[in-house]
Amino acid sequence: MFSFRQLGRHLGAASLAGIVAGVLVAGVLGRIAMRVAGFMARPDLVGVETSNGNRVGEITLSGTLAIALFVGLPAGILGAALFASAEPWLRRSRPWHGVAFGLLLLVATGFVLFDPANFDFQRFGSAPVNVATFAALFVAFGAATAWLFERIRGAIEGTAGRASALEMVAWLAAVAVAVLSVLLVTAIGGQADPTLLLVFAAITIVPGLVRWRGLPPAIAYAAFAIPLAFGAWRMLTGLRQMLG
Repeated sequence: MFSFRQLGRHLGAASLAGIVAGVLVAGVLGRIAMRVAGFMARPDLVGVETSNGNRVGEITLSGTLAIALFVGLPAGILGAALFASAEPWLRRSRPWHGVAFGLLLLVATGFVLFDPANFDFQRFGSAPVNVATFAALFVAFGAATAWLFERIRGAIEGTAGRASALEMVAWLAAVAVAVLSVLLVTAIGGQADPTLLLVFAAITIVPGLVRWRGLPPAIAYAAFAIPLAFGAWRMLTGLRQMLG
């Protein structure tokens, strides 16, 4: 069972790790993945705007910063909340727990990215290559988050003078992630359909309560299994349409 301070340290370390990984992977590496798709696009499509307003063949500092801020940061916040919930249950798979988390994240939430309504995957370059490239970002995010989490948690629990200051920052990050993740999920679809918010709440809160209060593990596994099954079905349906 976690003590309250251990729980706060855990949430804080996961929050900081997820935010940094989100900016670096979903933001910077995501921009590179877009460039790969643009490089493979037909010459006559160079300069054409994508669905998010970027022009094929162009990489600008302002565009990269915008993606890091408006894509990487929200992805990192949501990913941090999910990693904080899943990490205690993935420890048996070390040192591959980060990769495992990335794969689970892809299965559960990949349908948000691989939307058949987004024709950029088919229009620019090769659809299979684009899908594989962007799917790899999920795995990279999971691996980066796990790696950062271990180092941040170790620094927080250390005896160095900066440990107390880092722990305070981690607590602030945990509060910010808890509030912003709910706001983001609500903005994505929670207002029109509260199901999304309820599922997110279940997968982030239930496993933590099970671990903290020593409840039967089957409750946590059920909380993970339901969104995984739903996400897998949605993603496979979308990929079948996109690649068909």
